Order: sequence, then C-alpha cells, then structure tokens
Amino acid sequence: MSKGRKIIGTCIRSILIIVFAIIIVAVNSILPNYARMVDSMLGGINTKIDNSDVDTTGLDLQYNKADYDADSIKTAEADLHQRIADEGTILLENEDGFLPQTADATFSFFSVNSATVAANDSMMGGRSLADIFDSANVSINKTLFDYYKEQSENYGLGAGSISYGDAEDFSINEVPLSELQANNEVMNSIKDTVPVYFLKRVAGEGRDMPRSMYNHADNAQDQAKTYLEPDSTELEIISYLNDNFDGFILVSNSNAALDLDFVKDYPNIKAVISATAIESLPYILTGQVNPSGRTVDTFAANPLESPAAMNFGDYQYSDSNGDLTKYNYVTYEEGIYVGYKYYETRYEDVTLGRENAGDFDYDSEVVYPFGYGLSFTTFEWSDMKTSWDGDTCNIEITVTNTGDVAGKDVVEIYAQSPYTDYDIENGVEKASVQLVAYDKTNELAAGESQTMSLSFDKSQLKAYDANNAKTYIFDAGDYYITAAKNAHEAVNNIINTKLEDTTDEATSEFVSVYTPDITEVDTVTYSKDSYSGEEITNQLDDAKGDATYLTRNDWVGTFPTHDGTASAQISTWGNEINGDDGASYTYTKTASDELIAQLDSFESGTTVDPETLSDTEIVYDKDNGLKLIDMRGLDYDDPLWEDLLDELSADEIYNAIGVSGYGIEYIKSIEKPFNIDADTASGLIYGGTSAMFPSAMTMAQCWNPSLAREYGTMIGNEGLIGGADGWYAPSMNIHRTPFSGRNGEYYSEDAFLSGTVASNEVMGAASKGMYTYIKHFAFNDQENHRGDRDGQYSIATWLNEQSAREIYLLPFEMCMKAGDVTLNYVEKQDDGSYTNASKEIRASQAVMTSFNRVGATWAGGDYGLITGILRNEWAFDGLVMTDNANTGVFMDGYQMTEAGADVKLTTLPSAARYNFDKNDAATYYYARQAMHHMLYIIANSKAMNGAMPGSHIKDGTRITTHIMRIVTVVFVLLILLEIYKIFRLFKPTAKKLAKLQAKAEKRAAKKAAKKAK
Repeated sequence: MSKGRKIIGTCIRSILIIVFAIIIVAVNSILPNYARMVDSMLGGINTKIDNSDVDTTGLDLQYNKADYDADSIKTAEADLHQRIADEGTILLENEDGFLPQTADATFSFFSVNSATVAANDSMMGGRSLADIFDSANVSINKTLFDYYKEQSENYGLGAGSISYGDAEDFSINEVPLSELQANNEVMNSIKDTVPVYFLKRVAGEGRDMPRSMYNHADNAQDQAKTYLEPDSTELEIISYLNDNFDGFILVSNSNAALDLDFVKDYPNIKAVISATAIESLPYILTGQVNPSGRTVDTFAANPLESPAAMNFGDYQYSDSNGDLTKYNYVTYEEGIYVGYKYYETRYEDVTLGRENAGDFDYDSEVVYPFGYGLSFTTFEWSDMKTSWDGDTCNIEITVTNTGDVAGKDVVEIYAQSPYTDYDIENGVEKASVQLVAYDKTNELAAGESQTMSLSFDKSQLKAYDANNAKTYIFDAGDYYITAAKNAHEAVNNIINTKLEDTTDEATSEFVSVYTPDITEVDTVTYSKDSYSGEEITNQLDDAKGDATYLTRNDWVGTFPTHDGTASAQISTWGNEINGDDGASYTYTKTASDELIAQLDSFESGTTVDPETLSDTEIVYDKDNGLKLIDMRGLDYDDPLWEDLLDELSADEIYNAIGVSGYGIEYIKSIEKPFNIDADTASGLIYGGTSAMFPSAMTMAQCWNPSLAREYGTMIGNEGLIGGADGWYAPSMNIHRTPFSGRNGEYYSEDAFLSGTVASNEVMGAASKGMYTYIKHFAFNDQENHRGDRDGQYSIATWLNEQSAREIYLLPFEMCMKAGDVTLNYVEKQDDGSYTNASKEIRASQAVMTSFNRVGATWAGGDYGLITGILRNEWAFDGLVMTDNANTGVFMDGYQMTEAGADVKLTTLPSAARYNFDKNDAATYYYARQAMHHMLYIIANSKAMNGAMPGSHIKDGTRITTHIMRIVTVVFVLLILLEIYKIFRLFKPTAKKLAKLQAKAEKRAAKKAAKKAK
C-alpha cells in the first residue's frame, strides 16, 4: 500500500474513533437527562418487591385493582373515547332541519386542513377524517380529500406555538379558490354532494393565539383580523359555497370559541357544528348520533372587545429610563366579569335600566351564549320543584323528549345573588347569574321522560369581600334560582320574573326565589373554611396592584383599558394592531425601582422569621428500622413519621426536592419505590396503555359529570396496567379569553363547570390509587411570557382577591373538597400478625404550581397562595410540585419550600436551583416538611401495591442504564478495532521484513569487510 493511501486510511479511521468517542460521551451525558421518561415509556423501571421475609398468607396486597387487563381495556378505552367525542360535539345552528343528512349522502370537505387533521387516538398517532368516515360507512368525497392531501405539502395552518413558545407560526395559508377551480376533476367531484367548510385553528403550549395577524398575513386587511376569524382566502371559498349551493355546513375545529359572527352574512350556511374532536362528525352528520354538547365559553361577536381581552398578550415593563426590562405583566382589570358573567350581567343592567350601564347591545355582542347547544329532537321541561333541606337546595325537573328521535338533554341551574348597597359601597361584585348545578339526562326515546334531581349548597351563593370584611359574606335579599338551557335564557327567566312581580313570592315556571332570614349582610357564617375550620381572610393583597377594576355600578367609567401604551418594539407575541402606522407593538408601562427589586428577588412573602427556626434539630441517616411501607394507612401527623424522616440522608433530600420531574426517584434509606408521574390531560403519554382521549375542553362540553368520573377512573385503570402512579392533570385554568394557547387543556370560562369536571376526574383516578397533580396553581391563564423558555422571567399577574377566589381558585378548592376515597392497607394485630384494613382518605393529593407570578412573586414560591390558602385554609397535607423548572431561572428551591411547596419538576440536576445548606436550620426545617408531604402521598398510593411491613422494595437496573452500558462497550470495542486497523496499516509485512533484514545484513557485511581490510 502506498504511503498516501495509508495516510488517507489513518485519517478516516481517526475520524471514526472521534465519532465513536462523541457517541459514547453524548449517550452518557444526554440520556441521563431523559432517563426517567425513557424508562417509563419502555417499561424499564424494574422495581422489585421481595416478600420472602413476611407471611402474606390470607392477605390481599393488591390494594388497588384494575377493572381490566391489558387486552380487555382496549375496547373500553375506545368506547369511552367515542362517547366523549359524541357528547362533546355541539350543534350550534341547524336551519330548516338541514341536519341530519341521509345515510347515502356524500360530504365534500373544503379546506386543506380537513386532509391533515387527525383524531387524538394514541401516542402512535390518530385516524384521518377519511378513515373516520370509512369506519362509519359514510361517504366522503375522496377526490377532494386526496387533492387537499397533495396540496398540504405547500398549504395549511402553521404550527402555532413552536418548541413550547420559542417562536410562533400562526399563518393560515389556505388553498385559494382559484387553485380549486383550475382543477376540473375536483370541481366536478363536488356536484351532488353536501359541502362542508372545515374552519380549523391551532394553538399550543407556550404561545397564545394572535389578536392580530400582523406577523402572519401578507395583506393589511388580513393583518388587522384576529386569528379567530376567517381570512380573505377562507371567506372567498365560503362565499363560493354560499353562492353555488342551496345549503352547506360549517364545522369549527378549534379549542377556542371562534369568532363566528360572519355566519349571519352567509344565509346558505344552514348548519354549524363546533367539533373540538372530529371522531363524531360522520355519525352526527347522518343522524347516527344526536349531538348533546353545550358551549363552555361565550362565543363573542368580537372577542377583542371583552373586558378581559383589553389586557391579554404582550405587555412588558419599562424602567425609569424608558428602557424595556426583562419582565412582563398582565392585569385582570375585568375582575369577576369573565365570559358570560360579563355579557349576561351587563345585558340585565341595560334591560332593567341600571344607571351607567352604557351603550350595550347583547345581540351584536354575543353569537352563542354559555351553556348553549341544539339537538335533532326537542325537549320540554315541566314540574320544576325547589326545596331546601338545611343548607342544601334541591331541584327536581321533568324532561320529556317531545321530538321524533332519541336524544340527551342538559339541565342547567343558575342562581342570582342580590347586588346590594353594601356590595356597591365595599366593591363586592355580583354577576347576574352563576352556574350552580347541572346534569345530563339519559338518552331519552321519543316521548320518554326523566325526572332530574339536582342540588347545590347555600355556600355557593356567598361572595368574597376583599375590601371591608376581608372574608366571604352572605347578603340579605332575594336570591333567584332558575333552570335554563343556557346562561342567556337563565337571566331572561329572572328578568321576566322581576318584571312580572317584585314581591317576595314572585315566581315563574322555572324560577324560584330564596330569601334568607337575615336583614343585613352576614360576615360570620362563611368566614371559616368548611373543611378545616380555619379563618378565611385576605392572602393576596400584594397581587392587587394599582389597577382600577370593573364594577357593574359603573360599566362605562371602569370598563378596562389597555394597562400600558404602545412601545416602539414590534410585538412578536400577537398583539392587536395598536400603532398609528398599522403595526402591532408591545404594550409597556413604567415599573418603579421598588417593583423591579421585587421582581428580582426570591422573597416568598412568608410571615415566619427564619431565626425562629434556629433551634430545629437537624438529623440525617438515623437507623430507626422503618421503611416507607410501614407508614401506609397512618395519619399524616402520626409520630412515626418523625422517626422515618430522621432516616433520610442529606443527598436523598436534595435529590428528591430538586430533581423530581416525570418521576420521583427511589430512596434507598426508606425503600421508597421509583414513582412514575405522567402527562397529559388527555391521556397518559407513558405509564399507561398509550391510548389518548379527546381534549379536556371536549370533556367539559359533554356537560356530563358521570362521564368525567368514568374518564378519571379509566386513567387510574391505565396506571394500574402501565405503571403510572401520578398524573400531571387535570388542568383547570380558566378560559379568560378565547385566545389562550392551552384552552384545549382547560375546561371553560366558568369556574364551577371547571371544578365539577376536574373533581370528578380526580375522584375517579384516586379510586384506583393514583394521585393527581391538579394544575396550574394558579392564575396561569395565558401562555405568552409565562416563563418556560430561556430569556423569560415569568409574567407578573395582577388581580383582586374576589376574582382570585371566586373564579381562578374555585376549581382547585372544589377538587380539595371533592370527597374521600377508600385506602386499603394491612394493619398489625396484637399477636404480631397482619390483617387487611381500610379507611377513608382525601381524594385530592397533589398540586402543580404555575410559571406565572402572583403580583410580583412567583406562584410556586408564594407564601400567601400556598401556605395561606392551600395549606392552612384548605388543610392540604399533600405534595406540591412546580411546573417544568428546567429553564425557570426565577424558580428558586428555597423560596419554594419556604412558601410551603415541595419539589421541582426538573430532570436536570443543574436546573434544580436549590441551594440546600444541609446544616442550616431553616433550610432543613422546610425540606423536612416537603419530604413529609411527598412521602405521605406516595405511601398511600398505588405505588405500594404488593408490599407490606417487612417487605423489601428494591430498585433494579434501569433500561437506560443497560443502554448506556451497551453503547459504551460496543463503541469502545469499535474504537479499539479502528486503532488496531491503524496499527496494521503501518505494520511491515513478512516480505518487507525479509527485505529489510537482507539489507541490514548486507550493510553489516560491508562494514565487516571494511574492518577486515
């Protein structure tokens, strides 16, 4: 081999050696960061329970049992999935009985997005619209569908949020009508079919939907529009369908209440369907399923004009020099008037002539009210009866199907509290109606009736007085209770009753009046928490800020305005057009030096002086002979917990608190098993069966509490089969506006509806031993600037305490007070043997905090929120975890524990941001509390299935560990092989060695000859 070839070969092999070395380093440095998730997905945790030292005779150690096995659950999952889609799809319009169409109809879906949308079936993907129609034996225009499929390479919606908010692409990019018309085959295929325009929008975690399309459209007309309305290209196609067909259907496919005000301009749009899940479409279009979904948000004619939308999106503080800071903010100036609580309240005030109601026309403001939905049949309500049993209001109402086909109806109960002089004087706001109870009927055959029994507690009528009593109050006066088909009908029922007769006995068929036996405001009855008995008082005063909050006593004078002015910075976060030049700019206002200092700090707002904790005894590594399984069934305050906590090492405490994302690690000293904690709200992405379900919003649109319970139970079953112990759900932030990027993961604009769905899911999952991280606690109602990405520092959220408690915290409180589930365990007898036992335990056991700030203080480290409300008022002893803290530089570990929270959702030790001084008394005190909270819920979860006191829980080798070892060994061998090959390139052959030897001998002979001469 030539010298040149040897050099080339050496270079190639040297490069391979470097590549192999990089692979070894990369796998061993990167994979550990994702090991928990990978192990959970691959079933590679390998925890072992050794019962060789215990007598398990006659004991049932399967404390939580699945209702299915891995095979039989598939049918149950598919059935539940379809029922959620069926019941959660909403019929908004059906003029002239346009739907259902005949079974032999062919449907032509217009929009490129109809060819790319997919059902949320599993982690492996989902069915296309064409697949779903084929399964239903309903004809879809395949020529048009295939055409759009081809066009999707160049057309279609942008991704929305990119990489959890690093960037955004909300371009619409629909195939123009001219392109369609240029294809004769496509145009011919739509003849004699039923046209359906498919209006789709996307969003995603980390970004909200744009309030203007300034950065995503290419003409001024479309740039001025919001993302929630159709652009000019879409409207051109809709106009074509309107002009060329006697009737067509509009399907809205979005996790947002889209701006559908345009529908009235197109008379041949005969039917409108809101389908957040597409799985039910062929069945509804042909009448195989009768829709029974109801709206969970108000569909506004102009979403930008709601009070909440005045302050939503891209707001950034400037310093005293006028320079933009790194801090963002949002101000909830609307107070309690979110969604229907604004529209219906102002409507009543205008109708009844309240002073300062202003110029407000309901019909031009609202397209579809909250709680609204149509059916293919008709229902008649009758015989409403209202009675009080102590503090419980019981309502009975008979629902009769008076139509020709079977269907389900929803009974909604609303209440109106008096808006008194006391309220006006002290800034207590009251909505005209609030949802207090609801339920869905069985499927009623034509002519069939069902008497529905609903109830609510008197405490639901209380109001929070943040300014005077600083607790919950109950006003004297008349309380109206009505059964209605939606919020607008409810307020009209009450208005009509008031106009007919204003005496105490005033009633109409579906309205009753409750007048408590008090003559002045009651500030005592509800001043203590119903669960804990603790005094309730303001905890969030620091979050009020300097805003003027909307009051119904002066709609005009206090209607929200933008809390800031347009800066010189173009908004890349979707602000509305707010510049005189037609551009979209970031809003800004000046933050004081004091506020900037607060935003910079890691202060929790605690009332506890660290010096008072200086006498805390610091104990590590003590051998008290206890394991975590010994604690199952013990009360939180049982003295044995102190002995167990003494056994923990400093490293074990630090690792558990600082790095507990997507699973909480094995703790050797107490043999705590590894716990799989899995996302998401619509199904377990690992630790389950890989099945997924329609969105949380779709579930809420079912208006069926028992279906929500069934879903939670199914998630618990999946965890028993697949290994998940904790569930990062349910999610219950509020649809403050329809622009929120994660509205699909949340339920509604209404707190009671949100809390009802969430608490039923919590109860269902907990019944199978799963702890649920109810999230995001709290006020995480927009995605923009939440603080999840590099360069983001969380958003300062300003709101008053009445809206905080009555709207944003209420769903969490409802989960906390949802009730108990049965905890099974084994109990030691006097003779030393064990027997099975059970007790009741709180269903809600875990909370996930949020990225945003409460005022200037990070929510996950806010003492008033976590200790003041969650721990003290609601008496919560469970686990409190952060949201993803890998990039949250503002999420300080000590601040978190000082505030009363426990662990960080991180997978990277470098991201723990927890300065754990193991010799500092205050640090140790708070860390010990955090470990107690965490260990308490795990001991009483399904994670302990199969174990009893005396069992040994061992942590086996993980799959990722095997992968790293195998990769390291294989590539080290490959490196050695390449080194050997390089050596071989330069090792002389036998022939060459002989020549060299001969030359050497010849030279030696010559030298010898010279010497001889």
